[in-house]
Amino acid sequence: MSDAATQLIRAFSALSPSERYAVMLELAKISESETDLSDEDLARVGDELFGMYDEEEAELGNATEG
Repeated sequence: MSDAATQLIRAFSALSPSERYAVMLELAKISESETDLSDEDLARVGDELFGMYDEEEAELGNATEG
């Protein structure tokens, strides 16, 4: 992975969940226009993304309760 990609991932990791979501939507739009992803591919990626957010929210909920 390039230095630019590593820096991008670090910057992305520092974002709030809502900012991450907005960035992911923009990246999906860019990817869709530049690749031949099928609707199934996009749906799978979306499902994985929302699964990650569900896990993150569950972890944050557990951290604030305890």
